[in-house]
Amino acid sequence: MPFPPTPTGESSSHSGNCHCGAVRFSFTISPPLHEYPANSCNCSICTKNGYLLVYPSTKDLTIERGEDVLKDYHFTERKVKHRFCGECGSSCFICPPDEGFRITAVNVRLLQDIDIEKLIINKVDGRSVGKEYKV
Repeated sequence: MPFPPTPTGESSSHSGNCHCGAVRFSFTISPPLHEYPANSCNCSICTKNGYLLVYPSTKDLTIERGEDVLKDYHFTERKVKHRFCGECGSSCFICPPDEGFRITAVNVRLLQDIDIEKLIINKVDGRSVGKEYKV
């Protein structure tokens, strides 16, 4: 399957929030979430933060509340922006560099009424990509 998956004629809409509710967001994704493989990556940041990611088009993601409390974290080459709630620390989004990417990775664990057991999980070996990150 291509990454991200090729959009289909069907989509689904979702709402989510960080743990404390300071950050609220919504997005539409195609194919619909029940057909969209969520990435579970074993790289250092995904493992530490428990990310389970889908990749809606940035234009289809709306941060409804909390843009002002979102904080950014960068590491290694400092190109990718990991966004988390500055109040409760929930890992919310990953924003790739503005180099042709038009997607934002969304942590589906923050979605309202989500049943993780019903998702298609795609295991990604991010640990093997690039230089190993160590503290």
